[in-house]
Amino acid sequence: MNEAIRDSYNEIPYESHAFPQTHPDHLNVIARLFGMQPAPLRGARVLELGCGSGGNLIPMAATMPDATFVGVDLAPRHIEIARARVTELGLRNVEFRAADLLDVGASLGEADYIIAHGVFSWVPPAVQNALLEICATKLARNGVAFVSYNTYPGWRMRGTIRDFMIYHVRQFADTATRIAQARAMLDFMAQNTPDDKSPFAVLLKSELEAMRRAADAYLFHDFLEPNNDPVYFHEFVERAAAHRLQYLGESELETMLVSNFPPPVAQTLAKIAPDLVRSEQLMDFLRNRQFRQTLLVHADVPLTRAVDAGLLRGFEIASMALPATRPVDLDSTEKTRFGLASGAGMSTTSPIVKAAFVVLGERWPLSIPFAELCSAARSRLATLPTAAPDATQAAQDASVLAAELLRCAAATIVELRPRALPIALDPGPRPAAYAVARQEARTGAQVSNLRHETVVLDEFHRQLVLRLDGTRNRAALVDELAQLVTTNALAIEQEGVEVRDPASVRSVMGNAIDQALVGLARAALFPRA
Repeated sequence: MNEAIRDSYNEIPYESHAFPQTHPDHLNVIARLFGMQPAPLRGARVLELGCGSGGNLIPMAATMPDATFVGVDLAPRHIEIARARVTELGLRNVEFRAADLLDVGASLGEADYIIAHGVFSWVPPAVQNALLEICATKLARNGVAFVSYNTYPGWRMRGTIRDFMIYHVRQFADTATRIAQARAMLDFMAQNTPDDKSPFAVLLKSELEAMRRAADAYLFHDFLEPNNDPVYFHEFVERAAAHRLQYLGESELETMLVSNFPPPVAQTLAKIAPDLVRSEQLMDFLRNRQFRQTLLVHADVPLTRAVDAGLLRGFEIASMALPATRPVDLDSTEKTRFGLASGAGMSTTSPIVKAAFVVLGERWPLSIPFAELCSAARSRLATLPTAAPDATQAAQDASVLAAELLRCAAATIVELRPRALPIALDPGPRPAAYAVARQEARTGAQVSNLRHETVVLDEFHRQLVLRLDGTRNRAALVDELAQLVTTNALAIEQEGVEVRDPASVRSVMGNAIDQALVGLARAALFPRA
């Protein structure tokens, strides 16, 4: 069976990208919030099981030169791609191995952070057990393991669609034909879904549209492989416990909050689900949850479930939430809303909280140590002395700010970081973009940034990033990109009209590059020297 899985990934490699929720920075923060003392990031040992072609692990290694990384994947083709990328980038702190999880355990060293993203549900039960046993035997005493998997009840609808496709395509042997026929079946189902507003029709249409937009590799490996076994959350926790592992929490901290439900629902859950696992399982039923990204630790590690806002004093803080109206009246107690582009946001009447969010918005994507943020926020309040602030008031402001930032972190409006990232906001006279992003831009529009996120570039920005290697000044960049327009390799517009006149092209290109460099810096694509 594992040979068949290996061959399918060799035939159609799975696209591998950066996933910020798997990063050791993120795992470190959640472990600390729940009372653990995880390994420091400097010198950390990171193991990724099912690493694909290194799209997740390589950016980690590039921004954490003092840590070591090992990636394991069943498909030799994935490993060949990853090794070639590492060699080109000159990274010396990351190693990739082609191996079966059933056999590799004994050869692995201890790891402080273990990542298994997109593996558990797509392998046979024996390999699932091997994965959990590796977590149990190779995880350091205060280590954290990330395991993602498909869950019921949400996967029942997707499972029905998957069964429909598999039943149809099993008559075809050729992979390309199987994918084409699966897409044809999705189209057929979409065209014949009941045209009404019933819950079934709405859910089915939503699922079908998501699957129709999926890339071939995703459709093939996630839906047409022989293994795809969702579980209920409580079943996963029980299986982890059999390997001497306990539930730490979710990588998506906000999903753990009962308070995200309407008050009557939250109150009922508190009554009928007094323990954490039962509460999480009931929330899955209410949300029709399809997917989990669960963190596991050793069974004997003591945890604290009541998160203390005082812990924020040990973190860096970042947020891109912006005020709904400007300028912000920092000295008033009128309610002000700060929001993200996603629509998430918060409202506050507290002057110190308003001032802190103004500071965070100005400094994004940089983070700020909590104490420095408190000081910077207080300096913005005209009614407070800045030279020698009252100690009692300063302590009260810090307490108010910590509590609000913790609430916002749980709602993903604020980021807590264990360290400052090496991000530069000034590209300099000869801009040098993140080397990993430049490498990725050669083969596609999706690139990793220094925050371990995936940034999607249009063709203009992709061509620009390819040339940001530190050897070109602004004039050289204008020359090269203008030449691309001349040869029809790139199009540029002004007010919706394509520009072709050479003099106009250079003028428009110069302005576009200036704006693009600012945007790329805010997208965390320039490393600090």
